[in-house]
Amino acid sequence: MLATAYNLLIDQPGLDLASFADRLAQDEATVRAIFDRLCDLSLLHRIQSHGQQLVPVSPIAAMQRLIARERTVLQDRQRFLEQSAGTFAHIAARCQESPALAPAPPAVDPLAEELCDASVGWRRVRDLTLSASKSVRSIYPTDDSPPAVRAATLALQLPLLSRGVRVQVMFMDSVAFDPKSMAFAEEIEAAGAEVRLAPQLPLPMIIIDGRTVLLRPGPHSDNDDPATIVSSQEAIVFALHAMFDALWRQGHPMPSPCGDGSGCSPTEIAVVRMLASGAKDDAVARQLGTSVRTIRRIVGYLMERSGTDSRFAFGVYAAAHGWI
Repeated sequence: MLATAYNLLIDQPGLDLASFADRLAQDEATVRAIFDRLCDLSLLHRIQSHGQQLVPVSPIAAMQRLIARERTVLQDRQRFLEQSAGTFAHIAARCQESPALAPAPPAVDPLAEELCDASVGWRRVRDLTLSASKSVRSIYPTDDSPPAVRAATLALQLPLLSRGVRVQVMFMDSVAFDPKSMAFAEEIEAAGAEVRLAPQLPLPMIIIDGRTVLLRPGPHSDNDDPATIVSSQEAIVFALHAMFDALWRQGHPMPSPCGDGSGCSPTEIAVVRMLASGAKDDAVARQLGTSVRTIRRIVGYLMERSGTDSRFAFGVYAAAHGWI
């Protein structure tokens, strides 16, 4: 119900409370409670101007705020433990003098864990992914992950398809420039996964059964490996679910070399779609890992083939012929 209400706020802004309640088939008291919960999750902002106005907050912004909040909590706890090191050492010494006292089990943070060890993070990704019973939703933007690690992570999802688990995967258009990534994307789609591409994607993440999320926000410094964050906190999972839904709606299917009627290769289609999103030549080159000269050569070739003499005319042609 929260997701339905949030999407309704985006799709039909300006509805009054009665109309909103009617669309959701709920009474007004329930709708107010839903609004309060969305505000708690940082996905809704109240503006007091000429009457109260409700403004949906970008899922990405809400996610970043929630992740920052959780990281602050973890840092506060780490400082507390460091400041209390002397006390803990004294307690440990006393416990050693009393063999009858059993050591306490290690504390586990039920809200979020930050796994800085790469092997530990990989095991957690593997175990949680294989435990999925309903759905696995993944985002794989261009990052510094070794190809073998990314392929192994995706390979975990193949057995899920045979168990009826819904697998949705998003890649950047730049996979067209990476033959191994493109081949794997085609392989997992052929196995039954739903695959979509987008010009830009945020940090890598996996959502398991709508209850647990795994993130790789990046290293703390240039010398660190990216940490893995595991969270089952409702606010974080809900925000990331909403973000994934928005990205999925904006994404597009995997291109085929000639099957879409354009005769374009996946690489050429990736360039056209990224330029159509407003990216400049240098930005497209950076995201696709190639040179500006290569991007301009591709565009020049496509303009020549389409019989157009300007980028604007080519953009009109590409849109009219379904390339975008």
